[in-house]
Amino acid sequence: MFNRIALLLIAIVAVPYYWLLMEPGPAAVAPRNIDIARLRSLAESQQGPRPVAIEYAAIATDEQPGTLLVAGGGLRTEATGVFIWRLVTPGGDTLINTGLTEAQAMATGYNAFHPEIQVTADRWLHSAKRIIFTSEDIDHIGGLVPLAVADHRIVGRLIGNDRQVEALKALSPLLMNAIKPSPAALVDPAGYAAIAPGIAVMRTPGYLAGSQMIYVRLQDGREYLFAGDSAPMRRNVEWQRPRSRYAAEWLASEDRAASLGWIKGLAQLIKREPRLTVVYSADYGQLNDPAVGPHFTAAAPSALPASALGRAR
Repeated sequence: MFNRIALLLIAIVAVPYYWLLMEPGPAAVAPRNIDIARLRSLAESQQGPRPVAIEYAAIATDEQPGTLLVAGGGLRTEATGVFIWRLVTPGGDTLINTGLTEAQAMATGYNAFHPEIQVTADRWLHSAKRIIFTSEDIDHIGGLVPLAVADHRIVGRLIGNDRQVEALKALSPLLMNAIKPSPAALVDPAGYAAIAPGIAVMRTPGYLAGSQMIYVRLQDGREYLFAGDSAPMRRNVEWQRPRSRYAAEWLASEDRAASLGWIKGLAQLIKREPRLTVVYSADYGQLNDPAVGPHFTAAAPSALPASALGRAR
């Protein structure tokens, strides 16, 4: 009788654990095509100076169980973060994502918010020539809202797809009339679009309907693909596993099969293009890995205003 009870208790715990945190997604999902030749062509079609360097600002950081963002990834924690990427360009920088406010970071469960880094990122946002996003998730677009409400000129620098624009307007009705319509190519859920010299995007719906990957070719020829939340961690692609069902479907409303298709597409692309560096949206460990990291420069912290310790709003 004791053995039966023990087995029953194990089953009660093990089955939900496997289903929520380990199940690797549908095996029959085919790889999604990532047309790198088209991205290169679009990036080259724009006249002007390409980016010369890339910097990043880690606005918020956390330690999360590996199995949360990579199904079956184990309980050992991994360093994650919310990042803004600055494409340093003669004549005007491009920013990828805008971070989030301290209040948003706490509300969404991040363990640490870094206001001294956000102050630096705010300066980037004020001076950027253009701003693009990998998705409409709050940790990508949220940091823009208080700045744009205070200075509508920032909104005129946005290049977002239709779903991202809808999300921004929902965050702040004050931005309803300030945001320009989406470029036609970015309205297409399967669209590709040139953004600026050396920069192109492709829509990758799955994590969210407005998800997209961003291709960057620097002046010296180095190439990067910002995978966005289709692949938050390097192990998503190495193991070809999506987020856990708990993270994807219980905490969010992700199309897990679609995300797995993009993950498999990235794995194939890396095999074909070994010199292309894929940048994962939340993987702080990759950024600090001297062997396989992208070797970006971290943003320098700034002095905080005397009147505030953060940017909570």
